[in-house]
Amino acid sequence: MQSIKLKICLACLLCITGISAHAQTFAEWFSQKKTQIKYLTQQIAALAQYSAYIRQGYAISQNGLGNIGGYIKGEYDLHNSYYNSLKTVNPEIKGNAKADSILSYAGQIPQRFDHLNGLATLDTDTRTYVAQVKSTVLDDCNKDLSELQMVISNGQAQMTDDERLKRLDNIYVRMKDKYAFTLSFCSHVRTLLLQRQQELIDINTLKQQYGIN
Repeated sequence: MQSIKLKICLACLLCITGISAHAQTFAEWFSQKKTQIKYLTQQIAALAQYSAYIRQGYAISQNGLGNIGGYIKGEYDLHNSYYNSLKTVNPEIKGNAKADSILSYAGQIPQRFDHLNGLATLDTDTRTYVAQVKSTVLDDCNKDLSELQMVISNGQAQMTDDERLKRLDNIYVRMKDKYAFTLSFCSHVRTLLLQRQQELIDINTLKQQYGIN
């Protein structure tokens, strides 16, 4: 009797153990399945997003390149218009009073040298020196006039209005200085010529007094 009861208890115990083991195995399996499902769901979402990126990229390749090209061309046209505007001189700069003054100085400077009469009475070295000074001053005048033409003429230089005005001011100052130098130099030369002429007069007077031919 006790043997039978023992066998029944053992049987029940084995049954319970089997059920418990089966239940634990099922829980683990179910947990693994949930993890797999979550992972697959994430993959599906990622693939969907990737697919959206691909469609967007394809749309850009079909239509967007034209827009990009249009944007680049627009930028080029904008820059090109800007650089062309730099070559166009503002009428106020062309009509600037300093530009007229520069031209006036440039016209008077050679006249001052040309009015130096009687240079032939000077010695060779002095005449050579006067000629060299005149040549140097006139060469500098020509350089300033060339720069002036570049500043006030359309299409010759790319500059803003402020840059043109600054260049114009510099040319004006240089030309004015050359004019002032020319006046001073020519005045000294004329004084030298007067002295030379007076010396010649004195010599001729002495010759006449003493009957020297």
